[in-house]
Amino acid sequence: MKKILLTLSVLVALSACGGQSEEQPASAQPQEQAQSELKTMPVSYTDYQSAANKGLADQKTGLTLPEHVSPTDNAEGKNLLHDFSDGLTLTVDTDKADKITAVRVVWNTDAMPQKAEKLSKAAAALIAATAPEDRTLLRDTGDQIKMAIDSHNAQKEPTREWARGGIAYKVTVTNLPSVVLTAKPE
Repeated sequence: MKKILLTLSVLVALSACGGQSEEQPASAQPQEQAQSELKTMPVSYTDYQSAANKGLADQKTGLTLPEHVSPTDNAEGKNLLHDFSDGLTLTVDTDKADKITAVRVVWNTDAMPQKAEKLSKAAAALIAATAPEDRTLLRDTGDQIKMAIDSHNAQKEPTREWARGGIAYKVTVTNLPSVVLTAKPE
């Protein structure tokens, strides 16, 4: 009787181990695939930087994204954090091939209307540079910023979201008060 129980417990243990080894690779495979399928925008960092500087100049912001500023390596790709002199911060994430995966622009609103307008125009130019061939994205981004600020001031939903050309855009006004813009592939 002891021999039968021992044999059954060994069989149960072996079948349990066999089931785990079969399941483990199957569950690990989709996770590895998800990590390797990083969504990117159709623009490289070099093209983005060029479009951003053109947009900043066209908007007469007096700001530029310096040539020496470029993304540095991290675990999944590259990233860049650049603080402009006027209180505007830009974050750009890319894959290993320098294709952009995300852009984030943050600035604190300013009491001086001229400076607030300059920061808004600069932020819109930095976001619009994610799709340099789109001639209306700059104006539309500026409009979305104004609507988000108006909604925040009216104590309504301070977030605006829209998508264009496979890129999801978002503007959020926080209580600091600061304005956060993001662009990510859909």
